[in-house]
Amino acid sequence: MSSSPVWQPLIAIMLMVVIAYGSRVLGLLVMSHVPLGPRVRRFVDAMSSSVLIAVITPIIVHGDGGVRLAAIAAGTVAVAFRSPLVSIAMGMLCAAGWRWWVG
Repeated sequence: MSSSPVWQPLIAIMLMVVIAYGSRVLGLLVMSHVPLGPRVRRFVDAMSSSVLIAVITPIIVHGDGGVRLAAIAAGTVAVAFRSPLVSIAMGMLCAAGWRWWVG
């Protein structure tokens, strides 16, 4: 590619946008033709959790103590209170407290 270095990141970002948007639209089109039986519904319901876990797990494994403390606190609060907002707030507070205390 002979384009200037300034355009290369912009082209990469635009390609990622097109791929991400295209995959969502294609997913909606495909799923509009799939009958939603109990097995398909369970599969679709489990996908969001599995994607979230796949994104967060490497961050926890390779993160520092603040990340691990935030994950444990957020997970515990999510199980105890069933409130995403409270668990996110607790995770943020724990991570910020760790970084303020430890440095």
